[in-house]
Amino acid sequence: MISLYKIKGRKRLVAGFWIMTVAALTLSGCFAVGPDYVRPETEFSKNWHTSLSKGMTGSEVDYGSAAKWWTTLNDPQLSSLIERAIAGNRDLKKAQARVREARASRAKTKAGLFPTVDASGSATRSRGSEATGTGEYRNLYVMGLDAGWELDIFGGVRRSVEAADADLAASRED
Repeated sequence: MISLYKIKGRKRLVAGFWIMTVAALTLSGCFAVGPDYVRPETEFSKNWHTSLSKGMTGSEVDYGSAAKWWTTLNDPQLSSLIERAIAGNRDLKKAQARVREARASRAKTKAGLFPTVDASGSATRSRGSEATGTGEYRNLYVMGLDAGWELDIFGGVRRSVEAADADLAASRED
């Protein structure tokens, strides 16, 4: 680090100016790029539906019971057939796999925000030839450690995480 106390007069002023300029430029790069995503509001027309008739009412629908409408028939054989169909439904299993894939992709993308650490080690034991050398055993130990962290200065990783969140929500809805 440059010490401004060792620099005299005009040179001190110029050095201070350059240090402040570099610091300001470095900090200005820490802001996110672009606005935050805001979900658009969907407005429906007041007359998009027809009026209810033939004894229908506009009461709230219980989606939990509507999703299992066949239970109101009290038919155990029908319930068994539908439960087996849901359990063996390949489309449902594919959809669950896509949701798991989207979760894993989001986790992988979010990992870019954090530091990485890599460690390795090895040990080797060898013996020299008795005919040409001393025939002694030699041990060689090697260890390595590598750590890195790429700062998300321009917000690219954060925006990628937001996109992965949207992909995950879309796969859940699908």
